[in-house]
Amino acid sequence: MPKFAAFTLVEMVMTLMIASIIAIISVKFIGQTTRSMLDTGERQRLADTADIISEQISRRIRYALPGSLRVTNDGSCIEYMPLVATTAYIDLENNAQVSEIKAVPLSATESFSGYISIYPLVGNLYNKNNNNGPQTVNIETLPAGTAPVIISLSQPHRFNRASSQNRLFISADPEAICQDGEWLYLYRGYGFVNNVNQLTAALPGSFATGRQVLANSLQVSSLVFSYSPSSQRRNALVAVSFTIADATGNTLSLAQEVQVRNVP
Repeated sequence: MPKFAAFTLVEMVMTLMIASIIAIISVKFIGQTTRSMLDTGERQRLADTADIISEQISRRIRYALPGSLRVTNDGSCIEYMPLVATTAYIDLENNAQVSEIKAVPLSATESFSGYISIYPLVGNLYNKNNNNGPQTVNIETLPAGTAPVIISLSQPHRFNRASSQNRLFISADPEAICQDGEWLYLYRGYGFVNNVNQLTAALPGSFATGRQVLANSLQVSSLVFSYSPSSQRRNALVAVSFTIADATGNTLSLAQEVQVRNVP
């Protein structure tokens, strides 16, 4: 009878051991690869959230009215007045009560309404009980036209200083961006608060009254604003830093500077 070669018991055991080792290595490799992919996905989600927060903040304060930005003592809130339009005035009596301003129109068909400001770097823009300062007390209108137009003020106003570039700004009611817990909120419609340290107490507490969610996942108390005022030749600068955290404990910190692109 022919002889058939077969595995001995020792060879079989060695084969099983080698196969087991290869299987364990393969499982560990696949597990590590999968875990790495999951970690990368988590980090990407954190990065995406940080980008959203950064864009939400910078887009709103980049074109704020010069001199209107201010930060609370703890740095968790920044307040500003959004610009509606910018033009040039032609004739304005300096440091005197005026009832009208001659200015360059921005459109032949569209008018622009808001608070009128001239050199808004001096005085408190948030004090609306004073008709002697860089900004009008009431909302005024720049008429449409194809030639110089007259802005008729609703009440006489004295502007403290003239602009070297004859710049005239039209701005809207104040807005604020603040952190509350893990949430980043935009606040509107709360009016003018004379003292910035009383700002947080005056902010609306719901969507119906003027609070809008911009983002979440902020690490508690991590958002910090700081503000370097502008001058006649230099734009204002806002520095902001914050940390994003997820449910698994991963964090991502970001710091940036936003240039306010308007000089008076």
